[in-house]
Amino acid sequence: MNIPSGSNGAKLRQPCGLSLWPSELKRPDFCIEPGYYYTQLEECEGAFRFIALSDIDALPQLLHDCSTLVSDESFFILEYYPDEVETEEGVEDDDTPVEPTVFYSPYLPTAEILEILQPYLSRLIHDGFVGFGIANNRLGAEIFYSEEKALTIFTANHIRTMDILGRYHLHHRAEILFPADFAHNHLSLSSIPQEELPAELQQFKPEELDYVNYCAELVDLFFMTATSDTDNFFLSASEQDTIAEIMLKQDEIEWDDEEEFVNLLLDWKDFVVVCKAGFEDDLAEYIEGLIIRDCIAMVCSQCNSQLRHKLQQFIAEADKTFKHLLTETSKSPLRGRCTKHPRNLHFWHWGVPREYGVEMRRDLIRIGWYQNQA
Repeated sequence: MNIPSGSNGAKLRQPCGLSLWPSELKRPDFCIEPGYYYTQLEECEGAFRFIALSDIDALPQLLHDCSTLVSDESFFILEYYPDEVETEEGVEDDDTPVEPTVFYSPYLPTAEILEILQPYLSRLIHDGFVGFGIANNRLGAEIFYSEEKALTIFTANHIRTMDILGRYHLHHRAEILFPADFAHNHLSLSSIPQEELPAELQQFKPEELDYVNYCAELVDLFFMTATSDTDNFFLSASEQDTIAEIMLKQDEIEWDDEEEFVNLLLDWKDFVVVCKAGFEDDLAEYIEGLIIRDCIAMVCSQCNSQLRHKLQQFIAEADKTFKHLLTETSKSPLRGRCTKHPRNLHFWHWGVPREYGVEMRRDLIRIGWYQNQA
């Protein structure tokens, strides 16, 4: 898709999978200029979000250059829709919006990711039902080219990012419009007649243009796993440095400063899910789950209020669920560590889940849980 750009009427080549309505192109105020704008992320210390619009002829090399922002190791992100989505507007027959599935790969050398992606890159760029990118959570860095066909960069290194974008004659704009800001349709490549496809896509067979097929190939190639929207959580590099500094001061905790604290938050959420389904392991395993929550509480007690709120909000629903699961909350299985009931403070120490298995019951008998003790 070629879009008139700027007052000189030059063409800005854009992906064929995002089709503007012809009436939009005729609007007297229609004007799309390449460039970028950026903002500092709210509630995320030292992190910035850039959104850039570039001619897609320059995009492959631009993505390659921006990959240096995530360092030598990163993971691949792939976002696409379930195979039942067939309409141009991206909705099912009942007009219920459908959410894409997001997949993450393990950490890999960034150069290896880019090499594997090379045969797929033109399809990923053009397809209106696909988004993709790379990220390094420890650095708080991510590059993502969305289904709306805008390049988003999350980074703490805003000066370096500006330098990279400037090399492609992409300059900061206080206000910038993107094709997706106008009325448009999303198109899958397999829905576009062969003769209307860009030259770089005409070499592919129809089945190779179907995003369900080639995205499934990428999921297999990268050993990717599906994630959920609730797992979308961003900690900047400076926030993670703060957390690592706190964790490394704790003699009783083995912590590598390259570890990602978000994994501990997700472990707690997973533990709550297991308890809700019925805890089947022994008391020692149950206490390990409580220790995870202790670590989170310890970090929250020593970090600044903004980061504390952010961490607590991410696990708030899990905390609420776990609190409702607990029974006999006048007693604690951590008897050696808890001498009085702290009410709302460290509620997870008090009581046990409503449903648990034979091993847990056996261990609770051994510690005298079922005796009438306060």
